[in-house]
Amino acid sequence: MKALWSIPIAAALTCGTLSAGAADPLKQQLVGTWSVISFVNVNERTGKTTQIFGSDPKGYFMFDAADHFSINLMRPGRPKYARRDFPTAGESEAALEGLIAMFGDYKVNESEHSISLHVIGGSFPAWDNSNQKRFIAINGDELTYKNPTPASRGGTAVVTLKRATSATK
Repeated sequence: MKALWSIPIAAALTCGTLSAGAADPLKQQLVGTWSVISFVNVNERTGKTTQIFGSDPKGYFMFDAADHFSINLMRPGRPKYARRDFPTAGESEAALEGLIAMFGDYKVNESEHSISLHVIGGSFPAWDNSNQKRFIAINGDELTYKNPTPASRGGTAVVTLKRATSATK
């Protein structure tokens, strides 16, 4: 009889160990590559939600253990250039309107559930060498990333991401 009871107990202990990720420090949970699922703007006054880059935005957010980050967000379906080698001014503008990219260093604030980004460079030149704060929540393999002061549209920009799996699968 003891052997029968030990199997479910061992299984429960194993499951508890595997799901203990939520107790890990926020930085440890954040490290890795995250795939964009949605990118919306939320107007707190009206509650209205607007899809910034359409219903199927693309991109990755990458955070490494050495405090470096790279963020690339793109609206799919951006118009292709007429010439492969060099876009017109209008083509460049249209392409950049559907792209957010930045890289730099970051620090996690566990108590605020926030990250401080030191942007070294990116698609918005005004952000180069700036410090920006974002609020994050991680629930299993889902990351919610909030920018309370987006570059345009007011409100709060909210990006929902899923932990990326191997690209070779």
